[in-house]
Order: sequence, then C-alpha cells, then structure tokens
Amino acid sequence: MIARITALIVLMSLTWQPSVTAQIDYDVYPDVTSTYMINDVHIQKSPKDSFGLGDILIKDGFIVQVSREIQAPVDAYVIEGDSAYVYPAFIDPISHTGIAKKEGKEDRPKVKFQGHPPNGVVGITPEVQAHTLVEASGEAIKSMKANGYAISNVVPRGTMLPGQGSLMLLEGDSNEDMVLSESTCMYMQFKGTRGFYPTTIIGVMAKWRDLYRQSGYLDEHMSKTKNTASPLKRAKTDKSLASLIPLTKKQQTLFMRAEKAKDIHRAIALKKELGYNLVLAEVKQAGPTLEKIKAERIPVLISAKLPKEEKDKKGKDGGKKGKDKGDKMMEKGKEMKDMDMKKEKKKMKEKKEDDPETKALKARKKKSFEEYIGQAAMLEKEGIEFGISLLDSKPGDIKKSLTRMMKAGLSQEAALAALTTNPAKLLGISDKVGTIDNGKMANLFLSDAPYWNESSIIKYIFVEGEMTEFEVKKKKKSSGETSAEFLSSILGKWSYEVETPMGTFDGTITISGKDDLKVVITGSDDPDNPMEGREVTADEPTLSYVMDIDMGATSIPATTEMTIDGDSFSGTVNMEGMGSMAITGTKTSGPE
Repeated sequence: MIARITALIVLMSLTWQPSVTAQIDYDVYPDVTSTYMINDVHIQKSPKDSFGLGDILIKDGFIVQVSREIQAPVDAYVIEGDSAYVYPAFIDPISHTGIAKKEGKEDRPKVKFQGHPPNGVVGITPEVQAHTLVEASGEAIKSMKANGYAISNVVPRGTMLPGQGSLMLLEGDSNEDMVLSESTCMYMQFKGTRGFYPTTIIGVMAKWRDLYRQSGYLDEHMSKTKNTASPLKRAKTDKSLASLIPLTKKQQTLFMRAEKAKDIHRAIALKKELGYNLVLAEVKQAGPTLEKIKAERIPVLISAKLPKEEKDKKGKDGGKKGKDKGDKMMEKGKEMKDMDMKKEKKKMKEKKEDDPETKALKARKKKSFEEYIGQAAMLEKEGIEFGISLLDSKPGDIKKSLTRMMKAGLSQEAALAALTTNPAKLLGISDKVGTIDNGKMANLFLSDAPYWNESSIIKYIFVEGEMTEFEVKKKKKSSGETSAEFLSSILGKWSYEVETPMGTFDGTITISGKDDLKVVITGSDDPDNPMEGREVTADEPTLSYVMDIDMGATSIPATTEMTIDGDSFSGTVNMEGMGSMAITGTKTSGPE
C-alpha cells in the first residue's frame, strides 16, 4: 500500500492544481489568479432548476461556464468540490447591515419651536445615503457572508424618514469598493420622535403628506425657473425636499416598514392617496391584509424574526425544577400548610384556565402565532412573490426561521426564491445576479450538504468572483468521555479500502494497546513494509491518527479519521495539499 501511495503522491505532485485542502496562508501569498474552477458539485442553478453534478468556471468576477465536465484552464485555482452543494448567493432586500447602533442616550436638543422642529431633530433625513454609513470591515459584513449573503440593500437607522437605501456588495476594502448603487429606495417607518412633532402615528402620516406634496411643488417650481427668462423667483435650496423628488416621479420606490396589519392598511392608504411606488417591509401580519396586498400588487418583505416556540410548562427538565424547589422547602422545615396553600393556588389557576374568556384569549394567541409562522405559505398560495426582511434579525437566524416556515407549509422552492430571484427582481438586478448562469456575476456559495439540512455548513462563498473560505469546525458526535467499552471494541484487526484517483488500495489496520493506543497499517500490495500511525486519538465514536509518507528528502502527513459503527467504519484520508479520499472497512478479528 505504502509504495502505491508514494507513487500516487509523486504523480499528483507533478499535475497538482491548488485545492481546497491546500494549506496556504493568503495573508502572505497574494492573489495570482481571478480564474476559479469548481469541480464535481451539485449545482442548484435557480429555485426551480437543479442542474445535478457538474463543474463551474469563474473568471474575472463572472460565471463563464456551467457544464457536466469542464477542462480546467492552466491559470485556474481548482476547488475539488467532492460532491458539495452550490447555490446562488443570497440577496438581502433590506437591512441595516454594517451600520452600527448609536450607543447611550443622546442629549435632547434645544428647539425654539417644538411644534416645528428642524428635520434632523425628528429623524427626517431623506438626503442621507446608507453607503456613507457602512463599516466595510465590520463583523456584520462577515456574518452576512458566512450565512450565504453576497448583496445587501442597506438602509439607514433612525426614526420617521432615515434616508435612502444603498445596494452593497459584501466584499471590498472600503464603502466605495462595495457600492453597486448609491440610491435604491427611500426608507420610512411609522415612528415619531418623543417630545417633538411628529410624535404619534397620525402625526407621522400628516407630516409625510406635507413633505411629499411640498417636494412635488418644489420640483414644479424648479422646472419653471430653469428658463432664464422666467419671471419666477428661484426656489430656495432644501436638500430634504429635493431628495424626495425622484419618489414623486416614480423613479424611486418607498420601502415602508409595516409590521402589523394596521400599519399595512395605513401604508396602502397613503400609497393610493399620493401615488408613489411602495414595498412593504418587515411584515409580520400579512394574513388579514392579503386581499389588499394582492389587489394593489404590492411587493412584500416578510420579517425573518419569528416568535419563540411555546415550551411545555414543566420546561425541559420535565418538572425537575419544581421538585428541587419542593425538596428545598422541606429541607428548610416549612409546614404542611404551605403545601396546602400551594395546592390551593394551583386549583385557582386551573379554574382561571377553564374560564371561557381565558380560553378564548389563548385561542386567539394560538391563531395569531400560527398565522405569523404560516404567512409565507399563505403568500405563496396566493401567488404573491415575497422576500425576507432582516431589519430586526441576525443572518444566522435565516435558515432556522425559513425551516419553521416550511414546516408550516412553505415550499423549499419558494423559500429559496425568497432569498435569491425574488429580491433580485425587486431590486432590478435579475440580469446580473440571483441564479447560477453563464455571464452572471459570480455570487455563489458551497455547502458541505444540502443547505436546508440542519447540520449543513457553508465552506466557501464567492462575491463578484472573490473567494472567502470559512473555517469549518466539525461537530463532535459525542460530547462525553470515550468509554472503556468503546476502547475495548476497537482493538483487533480491521480490513480497509481507500478510494483514490489511481484505484482502490486495501489492506489491514491493527489496533492494540490500552492506555496508549497503537495503530499499524499494512498494505496488501506491500505487506513487508507496515507503517505505524502517530497522534492516535480516540474520541467516541471516532478514531484518528497520522502517518507520514516518506518522500526521500521530505515526508507528507496523511490524517485518517475513522467513524466506527459496531464492526464497520467509514471516514476519510486527508493528505496535506492533495485532497480527501474515502476510506471504509470492517473488523476481521479481535485482539491477539
């Protein structure tokens, strides 16, 4: 076996292309190519189109070819996919990604007329563009990428009218590097400022009507005074009103935060009254307003933040806490009358729970909970395309939330569309991103298993062809100590087979010892040259060891991980810089 492995390594070293298992320090070695070849991966081209196993060629930030088999260019950095899964990178249609929250309370500004404060005091800053506020190197950007996102439509934080959204690529050394579009939308919410007008929702609505109409008048006046012969006096500069002009001309869309059904009704009423384009964001109660949303054909971005699932009243301990508390009470010598009082309180609580009003309240809460979780499925059923809003959520919650929505009836196809093609269409970038197709921007990620699997891990993401590799921390299958029974069960001889590009190697692995395990590997083709493993570790149900392949002037370490299940095992052999190979085997005899 050893002679054949040595020959294999020599051959691979002559033809080797850099692979995902190569240990390269990218802080020391600069990028030498913009061409990447991804081999042997399951490709999900779009929510509807599963391509199956194939290869992807990326060059200069774009997808050049998607095919069953591609010959790698000589300058390509080759990633051996090992049947991983590739998806279009996600598109965030609205969030505050990269914009830090203001810490602490700000001093209340001094305003001469509280009923007519300056716009900036009450959060009316439509001239602000989000890209100027984004911290390019912040942890928020890294977290988005680690969870599959390549593009964010970022909006400013604030109260009533914080400013304009900016479309950002989640890759770059500075804000300028990341910007795809400086202004994608106007962002508004029904949120007043305490102590100053507008404070209430009604006040916010009134102020919005006033701002919108004044902006229209300003645009009309400016158009008339463009003529030098015009007798009209030039309009005074008002950057806030001027910023709203594209909205009044329907050259821009208002993204309105509307969580509850009442907010949705108000947002739609204002849209119908004033006539601008509208998107509903961070929606949590779409159910009661479905007919209006459908009739007005308004795009919807539902909240990724879901309510916590109700737990059993006894809790995870099955009532243990109550028992412990009772024991402590007894230990402190409390009288039996205390126990009687406890029983009486319990009876009163049970009586209250049987009360018709209490039951009706519980039923309403349950219905509201189910409608909240099921609103995505309802939208899909009604044929309403939607995206996922991240204004109140962390990117790490996305998969969990969508999995819960799918359990409530949402299809996997619609869930993936909500993360890719739907936001691409909404933001007007479908021709560039959203699917894995020739000529599109290379925004995609590799997952070690189907994305929707609970344990799947994103290993790589490409943002405009720039690759980021994530450190994959393997989850241990057992958190307890390795048992004596396990150590005893692995002792003896095991047959093995290793699948390599040069064919199948086989032989025997002998495991002996008690406190210090010893592993000896003997190849069927070279029985006179056994090798002994080092760094032998048993972590139930896994046994791992390293053997050094002699290359004359140097040696190459090969790490084997065997997951043992009774009298059989499966695992991998990883050679530094050479990739991963599958190993399987069965137990042939016990210890001698």
